[in-house]
Amino acid sequence: MNYDDKRDYVRVRALVAGRVQHVGYRYWACEQAERLGLTGSVENLSDGRVEVIFQGKPEMVEEMKKKVKRGPSMALVRQVIFYNERVKEDETHFGSIYY
Repeated sequence: MNYDDKRDYVRVRALVAGRVQHVGYRYWACEQAERLGLTGSVENLSDGRVEVIFQGKPEMVEEMKKKVKRGPSMALVRQVIFYNERVKEDETHFGSIYY
């Protein structure tokens, strides 16, 4: 499989519930995604959850899914729901969305 071709990538949206806001989750998620070479975004939702969207090589996406379930040390992740998404071939980085 040629991973230089983004058609071989996988994209996942994770909705993370628990004590996940005001504990550095977004910053932590950015660090983890960048270390794994993933692109995407992370944002706090108005209902108290965090949404993390990430894409890249399948094995790196699987690793990020494990990390999202744990979260940073101050977080208490109670539930994560994963959704498969369509890959965005023009996406180039991972970032946090602020409003």
